[in-house]
Amino acid sequence: MTTQKDSLTVAHWALNFARPLQNADDWVAMVQRHMEAAAAEKADILLMPEHLAEHWMFFAPEGLQLSEETGWMADTAALIWPKLQEISQKTGVALVAGSTSWRHETTGQCRNRAWMFFPDRAPVFHDKLVMTPSEKDPVGGWVFETGDSVKVFEWRGFRLSLVICLDVEMPALSHHLAQQDIDLLLVPSMTGKPAGYYRVFNCARARAVEQMTAVAVVGNIAGPLKDGKKRDACHSGAAVYIPSEEVFGHTGVFSDLPVHGTAEGDGKVLYSRDIPLLAIRNVRHGKAEAWPGPWDAGHVKVVNKG
Repeated sequence: MTTQKDSLTVAHWALNFARPLQNADDWVAMVQRHMEAAAAEKADILLMPEHLAEHWMFFAPEGLQLSEETGWMADTAALIWPKLQEISQKTGVALVAGSTSWRHETTGQCRNRAWMFFPDRAPVFHDKLVMTPSEKDPVGGWVFETGDSVKVFEWRGFRLSLVICLDVEMPALSHHLAQQDIDLLLVPSMTGKPAGYYRVFNCARARAVEQMTAVAVVGNIAGPLKDGKKRDACHSGAAVYIPSEEVFGHTGVFSDLPVHGTAEGDGKVLYSRDIPLLAIRNVRHGKAEAWPGPWDAGHVKVVNKG
């Protein structure tokens, strides 16, 4: 029988996509180093950013067109991901492998999928629900099929869920999740401009209040080089947001790595140690200052006076 823990520790890796790579093995070795470092720091989870395969452009085939990238990324991920599962099992650390292109098992179309690998249970995935313009560009760009579900799963006595980047900006989705008694929401993201970082992170902070839960988010920094040309720049950071309650220090910010546009080496790592998930659950179950519980506005009428 598993003893209920009070907390979990999350290592957020704001990966530097400008770090040169030689091949897929080079990338896997880098991930293994960070998983081993997370294990040494007694982290439970390593959280990586969205669109990890954007970093793989360093070793992509010559002449690969933008419209061909999602297929190549998906095929490459299918080869790499079993290695990540092995690393999780060896280190004892769960890994949210950000997200990347993945071919859907039924439709065969590429989806933007986040996988979470565990040392002691089957993996879980989430397919992004809401696409940005660059993820639905039929004229020579990326095209992803949208997901249609959100999974809530249990691990080490806590209820967890995954969403990706723009998903966390949707209040309608937050309403559904608020009814699921989630202890920790994990959010890999990728944002080009500082404005994108603030949209995602400010909305993640709002979700912590609305759902009376903890929200862990991370993004990538800079952008990779291919053929000597820089791809789109990326600005992001990392944070854990919690309910704005006096017992948790009022502010709702548990940990924070501010927005960065450049980074050295592998990027920046934030350790959010001992996030008090059990205490937050207790507040959610009846001791909050003002939270009314999951609130359905279905009875509210909007009156337009003209």
